[in-house]
Amino acid sequence: MTYHIANGKVVSPEGCELNVAHHCNLGCASCSHLSPVFRRSFIDPDTAARDLHLLARSFAAKFVKVLGGEPLLHPRLVPILHQVRASGLAPHITVCTNGILLPRMREDFYAAVDEIEISVYPDRELDDEKMARVRAYADEHGVLLNISHYSHFRYSYAEHGTDDAALVRRIFATCQIAHVWRCHTLYEGHFFKCPQSVFLPQVLDGAKPLWTDGLRVTDEPDFPERLLAYLQDTEPLAACRNCMGSVGRRMPHQQRTRRDFRDLQKHSTEELTDHRFLTLLEERPDADDGCAVESADAWQERLRDRAAAAVPVPAPHAPRARKRS
Repeated sequence: MTYHIANGKVVSPEGCELNVAHHCNLGCASCSHLSPVFRRSFIDPDTAARDLHLLARSFAAKFVKVLGGEPLLHPRLVPILHQVRASGLAPHITVCTNGILLPRMREDFYAAVDEIEISVYPDRELDDEKMARVRAYADEHGVLLNISHYSHFRYSYAEHGTDDAALVRRIFATCQIAHVWRCHTLYEGHFFKCPQSVFLPQVLDGAKPLWTDGLRVTDEPDFPERLLAYLQDTEPLAACRNCMGSVGRRMPHQQRTRRDFRDLQKHSTEELTDHRFLTLLEERPDADDGCAVESADAWQERLRDRAAAAVPVPAPHAPRARKRS
């Protein structure tokens, strides 16, 4: 299903994302939102309400994903969830979290959401007692729990980027974030195709201005048509010069500190590209990226293999000297 306009609104086959906290209580290596490098920062509930209601005049999504960083860190998360509901932007609200803070959440949180997506990482799992309490709250309020176990990540961006326009086009064309999962992001009055185009300009030295890849949300009569054209545009974004899209090399999951988070990415796009997976995505756009574990048994097996092998995160070759634009 593709985007189309109905009743004056752009109708999306997927959802829209709202990042309510930039920072996180974990430091996952190559986090696609670059959360480990951001200091404590929360979205203002009044700003969220303004942007949600304005976008809802021209955009209709299947769901809104509330995420971060770690969204459960936000002290006023529940009022924001109420604003998401009141905006009418989508009929379904999902909160994406690493789950660590879920046992602390009160009933008003569970009453405000439809679904909770929990990303579980090695050595960061809730114990059985805490997980049972989370399940009980979810069952009581009819909230769907969607739990995924991740043993690997893919490199999300390359500090040195690339000057190869053809490679940038291939990475953008195969980007599952923008084109399959459609992780469109609402941020400070602007609509972005992907969260990477929001966060990379805030971190990389010499990156283009933050709003370069976004579209300012307005209530002008022609905004739905401009939004549709923006979503259908096949030209790569400015952030794509550094973003790995979906084809970064796969690596075992690990935690990093704020100080050393960027070290793994200090390479060129060419060095961090999984060329075999890039070719596969050109044939099968929805191919599995190999980062999530299919079952609890497989999860435990991978953890045992990981501990036995003690394999470090593979380091790319030293970057080659090359001309920069």
